[in-house]
Amino acid sequence: MSEEIQLNTNVEKLISDTVLNDPATIDGIKNLIDKATPLVQAGRFNNIIDLLSIISDNIEFLDEAALEKTTKVGEEILALGWTAGNAVRMAHAQTEALEKPPGLFQLISALNDPDVRRSLHFFIGTMRIIGRQMKND
Repeated sequence: MSEEIQLNTNVEKLISDTVLNDPATIDGIKNLIDKATPLVQAGRFNNIIDLLSIISDNIEFLDEAALEKTTKVGEEILALGWTAGNAVRMAHAQTEALEKPPGLFQLISALNDPDVRRSLHFFIGTMRIIGRQMKND
């Protein structure tokens, strides 16, 4: 019984001595508990903790050079996604603006455009590399 009284006293002291005395903090904690309750009840909160542990463990093993390389790869992926997304949006807008789809000869004449040839060369080169990798597997 005395342990319970001591615990309650400690909790009251913690509340009175810290930011927990601030009503906005209490409201924020209540809101956090309300949002976390379904995760805890379904056992999904454990998955989040496990994921955070994996991330934390991997960060500990990374030296500065490896971290910079990983960050650079992430930035390159983000830039690629952004560039590809913009290209798709622009091509979609141009295609939507057409009254009718281009004919075969119009498509062939588009090969005169250096940008079209450059993008086709990129696509064909990418497919060649993927094909080689598939052959080696």
